[in-house]
Amino acid sequence: MFKVFQKGLRSGLSDNEVEMGHGPQGEFTLEQFKELTEFFPIGKKLRYFPDYKKDIVFDTLLVAYCVNGQFLYSWESVEVDEEGMPQAFRVGDRQTRIKLVDVVQFQLLVPDTSDLELTLDYDRRAQLGRGRQFLKGNDITLIANAGVKGVATVDTQVAKQLILKDGPYANTKLVLLTPDLDDITVTDQRRQARAKACVPVTLTWREHQLRGPCTLVDMSESAVRVRIRDGESPLPPLKPGDRVMLDINLGGDEEQHYTIQGSIFRRTVEACVITIEGAIKDGRLSMLTPLELLELKASLLNYGK
Repeated sequence: MFKVFQKGLRSGLSDNEVEMGHGPQGEFTLEQFKELTEFFPIGKKLRYFPDYKKDIVFDTLLVAYCVNGQFLYSWESVEVDEEGMPQAFRVGDRQTRIKLVDVVQFQLLVPDTSDLELTLDYDRRAQLGRGRQFLKGNDITLIANAGVKGVATVDTQVAKQLILKDGPYANTKLVLLTPDLDDITVTDQRRQARAKACVPVTLTWREHQLRGPCTLVDMSESAVRVRIRDGESPLPPLKPGDRVMLDINLGGDEEQHYTIQGSIFRRTVEACVITIEGAIKDGRLSMLTPLELLELKASLLNYGK
């Protein structure tokens, strides 16, 4: 169960401060700060799902850290050593230095993306209730591409909705999240079991669309590998984190047609590994349930048989 860390925050405060709650979050470790700042740095594009509803996924952006009630809007305000270990945070106009041992409250600031609820179908919108995903105390799970290490997630709790009076995000609806630093999870895709396949697919990246040359050659629990055929043009200059679409038509009825959204995990000249973010259903992005992933894997394994 998520631990409740603080209460009683007010809105409408200066961009440099948020009223402290009635007690500290607890003790932090150097490794916890290292993981959080590595996988969830300021300015990183993220995805999230509210209240453990994994079939409802939205995009967001981490715009600031909040340390002891003080906001940091730039990664330059985080001091790290040569090994990337955080040492201190600099806050306020005077860049006051807060050592890690003095941190009693650490939070994340994201935009209020309640409007994205309008993109949901009726059933999923009803699950949330209009404008209710950011009610105080609600759980929000943030998802980040962790590069070669895989996919990182952290559970957070809504501390408050607020509109700052000044600063770079003045007059913008924002949400303050309290992360559970004991619950940062990294899924290492390299250790996941892969199922071999041989299925023609369409890979789309920006204006580039590769139809015949691409073949899906294997799939794990959260990623697929796509390879070009011998003698064909190399893959476009994809970079880790680039968003791509993968169209998989296994024939038969509509249930055998998948449109997968993902991000590049690793790329060579002739192949790439794509982290699965979800499937497009009725024009909306939804995370695939464990059962749906198993169905997709089974369909790939039995293609053409």
